[in-house]
Amino acid sequence: MKEFILILSALTGTWMTAIADEALTLSPPPAGVDATPILRAALAKCEREDISRLVLSPGRWELHPDKAAGMFRHISNHDPGYKRVALHLDHLDNFEIDGQGASLICHGAMIPFAVDHSKQITIRNLTIDWDKPFHLEGTVTALGKDYFDLKVLPGCRPVIKDGVLLGGIADGTWGNDRDPKEVRQDYVWNYWIDPQTRAAASTQLQLRLWNAEKETFAEVTGIGPLHYRIRNAHRGSLPELGTVMVAKGKRRMNRLSPAIHLSSSDDVLLENITIHHAGGMGLIAEDCANPTLRNFHVRLHDNPRSLVTTTADATHFVGCRGTVTIEDCLFENMLDDACNVHGIYAPAEGLIAPNRLAVSFSHFQQLGTAFARPGDRVRLIHRDTLLPYGDERRITDIERVNEDYYILTLDEPVDSFYQANSSVENIATRPSLIFRNNVSRNNRARSILVTAGDKVAIEGNRFERPSMMSILIEGDNHFWYESGAVTDVTIRDNVFIGHSPYAPLLKLAPMQRGAPAIQPPYHQNIRILNNRIEAASNKLIEARRIEGLEFSGNTVSYNEDLKGEPTIHLTACEDASFIGNRFAEATEIKVTPETTSVRIEGNKGLIQD
Repeated sequence: MKEFILILSALTGTWMTAIADEALTLSPPPAGVDATPILRAALAKCEREDISRLVLSPGRWELHPDKAAGMFRHISNHDPGYKRVALHLDHLDNFEIDGQGASLICHGAMIPFAVDHSKQITIRNLTIDWDKPFHLEGTVTALGKDYFDLKVLPGCRPVIKDGVLLGGIADGTWGNDRDPKEVRQDYVWNYWIDPQTRAAASTQLQLRLWNAEKETFAEVTGIGPLHYRIRNAHRGSLPELGTVMVAKGKRRMNRLSPAIHLSSSDDVLLENITIHHAGGMGLIAEDCANPTLRNFHVRLHDNPRSLVTTTADATHFVGCRGTVTIEDCLFENMLDDACNVHGIYAPAEGLIAPNRLAVSFSHFQQLGTAFARPGDRVRLIHRDTLLPYGDERRITDIERVNEDYYILTLDEPVDSFYQANSSVENIATRPSLIFRNNVSRNNRARSILVTAGDKVAIEGNRFERPSMMSILIEGDNHFWYESGAVTDVTIRDNVFIGHSPYAPLLKLAPMQRGAPAIQPPYHQNIRILNNRIEAASNKLIEARRIEGLEFSGNTVSYNEDLKGEPTIHLTACEDASFIGNRFAEATEIKVTPETTSVRIEGNKGLIQD
């Protein structure tokens, strides 16, 4: 046993470190003191002395970027750049950080936790928040003939430049004063929230800096502290009085600071963690095996002033392996999805040699990704049809020429079957997913996206009022390049409360461009069983290119404001069955001629076209 007390008054006034039973325990520094160098020094001490547990005593821990570790990071689905990281766990094994209820308050563009090339890591019992938001948020207080007034939330730091309302710091960016960004964060990307339901408002405006209808620029004037009049920015109708406008700025500079970034790390457990805000995702994990989330919450404060948590997804898993486990979590009020699990289609640039293949990354937020490891098996995919061809090969070497150009050396040649307009899929990064007993509610976009090639279980969850689909099973090779085809999905014993009157509640269809929609099946074996569904859209299910679709034992009701007759659409599907479902209103199943082997038995309220 190790026991001693260390006083570091020179840094912080007074704070104490106690080491006992291979654990290093820290007390929070006095109010106003940056805890980042304290945590960085403590982590270094743990590494030097083989201490396996860092304990943070309860209290408020202020984290600033000034003395945080600096490094250039490519972060999938985020903006790459030079990042400041408060706690960087790099090449660590069997290590735990226990916050014991500590509250970490971040200031400016930084990442609280980054875990790289590590194994058996646990982070638990803490809260992550920022002192100021990474978005602009305000409430509509008055309406006029061609304007609306907006009262901006304190902390959003708005500024008017050239008649445009910008968010961020004084130069209208989400950066920090020492590293200003050139991209001005205006209100053109906007989203509207109903403060009563905290879900998407029924009217979603599109604000513009140039009003083409009136051939005039929009104009913003200040009418009081944090109070602005926005004139001629709307197209069509004005917003509803009392609704909340949110703007997160332009792409390429609005996903700077995820709360937790895991990269090439295995068996990481995140437990009893609450994230109130982040300038990006709550968690982004890439090239990780067996990440586990339990009681991992992305949620609003009690009695919140802001109605936004993360400015992107709550959780996101790219190119992971093994089993992704997410249990007993709450995800609410994100500006993107609750969960997305997928691989990457890397467009092939051509053959360097019969067994050497160059690949690139066509989406700017996938540059520099850890696409594969030596030993992984890959296959070629037709970009337009998303169908595999040729034989699988094993990677023996990866040459990373730059962030957008890798050369894969394979164990056998591919020149005999390689074709242009192809992508490469890493079939080693097709994990299984357990998504169980979670709540996702009131967020923009979808509840869950999944293109995980192994067994997927989505069970016992509540999906409430996403602004789009509740579940999207897609796969695309043209925009986000998110692979791949699912083979075994069970969606069982969930509650779905729809919100969008336009999007299908469940969309099970690959994204295709450049080829007819009628192709052989892409996804396989999707079972939707014993769920309770309250749909807001007349499009209940949109399914395309599915082999083995089962919809059984579900209870379906519809919103009273339904637009059109309820429908289920099957296009180019094989072996679909609808058995023992109960529909509160007559629901028509529409089947294209290319769909074969549809079985409909024992349903109430389901009719066939």
